[in-house]
Amino acid sequence: MAASPSIIPASSLAFRANLAKLISPLRRVRPRVPFFQLTIHRLPTLALYRNLLRYAPDNHIQTRMRFLFRKNQHLTGTEKTKRQLEKGYKFLAAFKRAHEGDEKQQLILSRYSRLLAAKAEKHYWKGLVRAEVAWQERLKSRPILTGGLMKATYFNPPLPRMKPQPMQISKIIMARKRVRDRRWALREQLIDHSNLIFEEQRFEQGLLGMGENFESVFDTQWQAPIKKSLDQLNTLNRRDIRRSETPVSPELEATLLAARREKIANKTRERARERAGEVLPITLERQRGRPPGHIFSRMTPKQKHRDRVLRGVGEVGYVGMMKQRMNFKLRDGGKGLARENSVDLEGERLEAMQGLEKAFKVEQRRRQGEDYKTESR
Repeated sequence: MAASPSIIPASSLAFRANLAKLISPLRRVRPRVPFFQLTIHRLPTLALYRNLLRYAPDNHIQTRMRFLFRKNQHLTGTEKTKRQLEKGYKFLAAFKRAHEGDEKQQLILSRYSRLLAAKAEKHYWKGLVRAEVAWQERLKSRPILTGGLMKATYFNPPLPRMKPQPMQISKIIMARKRVRDRRWALREQLIDHSNLIFEEQRFEQGLLGMGENFESVFDTQWQAPIKKSLDQLNTLNRRDIRRSETPVSPELEATLLAARREKIANKTRERARERAGEVLPITLERQRGRPPGHIFSRMTPKQKHRDRVLRGVGEVGYVGMMKQRMNFKLRDGGKGLARENSVDLEGERLEAMQGLEKAFKVEQRRRQGEDYKTESR
């Protein structure tokens, strides 16, 4: 009688069990947690780090090892992490050979230490320079009290006027403006909803008065949450009003007075330095400006043009020639004009052409006016 096909011989089962026992260790096991959280990775890495610090020849190399570990401590890729760990084991082998007395390895590590020391010193001085540059830039744009007063508004209490105004104050004011706008928009919306509910209540009361029999829907409970929200908005609005009515404190008055005195003292020192012959930025700005208003209003166009030219910073070309004619003291004694053959007529020619053009336009308008009068007759 033939054996049933569903029955497997015992020899075949033993063969399969033996085969599975041989293949199972070769099967790839995927852990349920990242590799950097496994103990099999953490403990050897910590041991490597401690040994590198223990066998490092000096402080420069020890600091470099710390930096490399901090730099690579967030690596999550297996390939990159493996390369960095292999590099760390190479360092450790070199440190141990030098520790055991290998002269060649000691010379190599000594040279590596000197390079790290030079790099650290360069980084230190570069950091000092960058910090100083950042500090100078900060001093250029630091807020200075002008002695003026920012009056109280809905968005800020009384504040001293500063130039430039700090960005934090501007952001606070803008944020309060946006919040107030949203608050008023919400208030209008709540009032509209309240009016709609009131109209519905009147409509229901009218139907009940006409004899209709039904249960009222829009009772007084509908107005309660709206009234509560409106009370909260009114409280916030009263807070804004109190902020706008905040008086100037005596401390703020004293600060403003001190700032005004300091401003006057600074201007006094500035004028004294200018009288002593020192050229300041405000001096150059004034020279590039124009005469006082009562003098400027009486000057002819030609005089205004000459004044604008003479206030320029140049000392060669047309500007230099005009300054030389007006007996200005030139910085190089007129050598720049001498190098340009002592004559530069481009400016004069341009000025003459502009004068002819203006005269032509005046004459053209005059003739057009006479032709119009002739035609009208």
